[in-house]
Amino acid sequence: MRRSGWIEDRQGRTGRRWRARYRGPDGRIRSRSFDRKVDADRWLIARLGSIDRGEWIAPEAGDIPLAEAAADWLSGLDIKPKTRAGYESLLRSRVLPVFGDLPLNRITPAMVRNWIADMSAEGLSASRIKQAKQVLAAPLELAVIDGIIARSPTSGVKAPTVRRREQRFLTAEQVAVLAAAADDAQDGAGLIVETLAWVGMRWGELVALRRSRVHLLRRRIEIAEAATELGSGLSWGTPKTHERRLVTMPAFLADQLAPRLGDIADDGLVFTAPNGGPLRSSPFRQRIWKPAVEAAGLEQLRIHDLRGTAASLMISSGANIKAVQRQLGHASAAMTLDLYGHLYEDDLDTLADALDRRYAAATTPAQTRAEGASNDSPAPLSRPRAPRGSVGSR
Repeated sequence: MRRSGWIEDRQGRTGRRWRARYRGPDGRIRSRSFDRKVDADRWLIARLGSIDRGEWIAPEAGDIPLAEAAADWLSGLDIKPKTRAGYESLLRSRVLPVFGDLPLNRITPAMVRNWIADMSAEGLSASRIKQAKQVLAAPLELAVIDGIIARSPTSGVKAPTVRRREQRFLTAEQVAVLAAAADDAQDGAGLIVETLAWVGMRWGELVALRRSRVHLLRRRIEIAEAATELGSGLSWGTPKTHERRLVTMPAFLADQLAPRLGDIADDGLVFTAPNGGPLRSSPFRQRIWKPAVEAAGLEQLRIHDLRGTAASLMISSGANIKAVQRQLGHASAAMTLDLYGHLYEDDLDTLADALDRRYAAATTPAQTRAEGASNDSPAPLSRPRAPRGSVGSR
């Protein structure tokens, strides 16, 4: 249908008014009145331009309440139960009380900014505010894709900057001390610490580890399942990336696991609570982790820090970034580098030393090299054997 628009000069009881009218692609005529003709011109030009660009959206399309749009968005997600529970909690506590009854086309950037400011004034953490904004933005962005609204009001509105918590990396010696302290708190708990610190499994992956997935002779562990805590129960599913992976373990850990596995059925859990059920994070923290951390002199240490410790131990042992990525189950090497790339800084010194030796070998006269060799002196110009996976070996 051909577009058309016009402006009418109308005299009303309150004075002169200008009514801009246009016929939309759906054939309906829409209008709006203004006190000034210039404002009517601008409004009409903007509407006709959106029709020309194929971006026109019927004004009433966005009359859907946010609560309804959020429910549709959430129902269409293929996500883990814990993630869904987190979204539902944010919707229930933060998003819907403010925006739930508002039509999508009535939510403005100013409203979003004020909402964020209110949460900041309340003392909500930056990470929680960011998560709440993401949950608000998701159904609005879906509405843009579906042609319900032209632009999301959350676009361009900034949430507070989330400060990344400084990572803690234990040395091998500190891991041994912590494992011994955990054993003092509960017999066998030290093996949990050792496994987390030397393999790099997530807590939920360790909770769900079964006997049949531990291969002692090959020194491999198959990560195929994870347990997630939801309220008073556990949800069993795939690992975080939805992909199984095969990880390695050092020989000493395989030797420590062997006696434990002897009395466990193939489908039995490797690590269990004292009562024989699955491990639960809260009791483990209170009864074992906190006393062990305090006894080891490692205050403010989280269980998750053992995963970073595993990355640090692997990197310091010469592992390349792809090996660390596979072991930890990250979606990409870029993610691993973002988290642990700074641990490779020592490789720059190794590289510089190797380049120095290469330069010296190229510029030292052959006679001098021969004399040095005949005197049984060390061969400073020979290429050193670098650890596998280090920068110097590539």
